[in-house]
Amino acid sequence: MKLDENLLRLHPFEGLCLTSHDLQDEQLYHRRSLQRHNLYLHGHGIVQGLQVELEQRKKTYVALIQGGFGITRTGQQVLLPEAVAVPLEVPKKDGEYMLWLFHVEGPDERDLRPVFDTAETKAARIRESVAPRLHPIDDDQADAVALCRINVRLGRMVQVKLPVPRAGRQERAAESYLKPRVVEFIRVNKKIQVNLFRTALLSELGLTALGFHSALISSEFLLIEEGTTDRVLYRTAGSLIGYAHDFYNPLPKTIDPIERFKEFVRRVNAEVPGPDQGNEIWLRWFDKFERLLVPLNKISDELEKTVEAQR
Repeated sequence: MKLDENLLRLHPFEGLCLTSHDLQDEQLYHRRSLQRHNLYLHGHGIVQGLQVELEQRKKTYVALIQGGFGITRTGQQVLLPEAVAVPLEVPKKDGEYMLWLFHVEGPDERDLRPVFDTAETKAARIRESVAPRLHPIDDDQADAVALCRINVRLGRMVQVKLPVPRAGRQERAAESYLKPRVVEFIRVNKKIQVNLFRTALLSELGLTALGFHSALISSEFLLIEEGTTDRVLYRTAGSLIGYAHDFYNPLPKTIDPIERFKEFVRRVNAEVPGPDQGNEIWLRWFDKFERLLVPLNKISDELEKTVEAQR
């Protein structure tokens, strides 16, 4: 029975002879109803926890998976009660892989019952559990939750810090990869502005500087609350790039890192997706936004030395 089909449930009546198939159908109705509720109301992906850290221990790799809860593409609930350390075998073929947490179920051999009028025994319970497994990035796994991307090259494994699908009342981007990068962009730009004010380079750019500073502060307040959606983070980053472009490009020639940064920010600002673009397009653009953090930190470090030398 598929989730997009009408469900069937048992219709008991006096004198009905029940079979094991009838009881299985009754369970299946409730399971499918719950799975459909999960999928259509909450979506699929990580609901809470399940963060992954990849560690190299001598010649082996271990994925440290935190306890948490998720929903598969079929609406099945997946629970990892506590943190686990999972040894990973390095795939022979280079490429990008996804670490999945699978829903697993099977007979519970601890509860064996006799089969009526025979000497045979069978398990009377089904135990549900989970199992992490690594698969190529293109192999979509409907009965699992995507945990993290891993890049394999020349016998080495490197965790790729990109978001994976998240579910729940709203996408919990506060626990994802995106939010720390936006917060870092705000922090570094505020630090740069403070140092530029000390060098009196902003005396003729009061309005532009004030607009950028106000945008940084308002974005900082917006991101205080946990649970900010990925969509809000993408749009916040896009808005901040526009302000950064208007702030840095009119600056008089000061230090070389700022001059180089002007061209970087022009390109990133020119490629900001439109509000109607999907999250996949915004994610590809966000990769370019993140790369700005490296030249921004160089600007900040250079200004720190310059300001210190003037004191």
